[in-house]
Amino acid sequence: METGTFVYDPRTGKVGEFRGKAGPYVMLRPVGGGREWEADPGLIRPATQEERVAAGVRAANARSWTGRRLFRYAPYVIAQDPTAHPEYEARCVSGDESGCGATSGPHPAPDQVEEWQRRHTQETRHLRYRRTFADYAVLERLSAGATTTGSTGGGPGPSPR
Repeated sequence: METGTFVYDPRTGKVGEFRGKAGPYVMLRPVGGGREWEADPGLIRPATQEERVAAGVRAANARSWTGRRLFRYAPYVIAQDPTAHPEYEARCVSGDESGCGATSGPHPAPDQVEEWQRRHTQETRHLRYRRTFADYAVLERLSAGATTTGSTGGGPGPSPR
């Protein structure tokens, strides 16, 4: 086997570059560099093209991310966006197999949707509706020492440097 040949080591599940013999073992170096390891020469085999490409991609990804980003937990509070109004809507799902499909259209308050449902029921005798509520939410980062009440969440965020 020639030095520089890529082989697959089934004991470790890794592709390595053949570097030479060391006693009863062969020495393999990880694709992309790193600490060599010993492998049983009776178990290794030439790496397939797919295995070589996958190992190269893993090595490139490892190089591109090492030490570049640091993520820390940052607490946030989730609140309704005061600049956007919520919307309420109902759709009739009564009737034949496909449902009626009539909709109230979006309204800024639930009472207008409920009034539409009453009128639609009087006209059609339909009794089943799917109601939806939509609003916009904003996540605001909590300042140090602040306490949270209500709907809260948190998650990883890039650490300021």
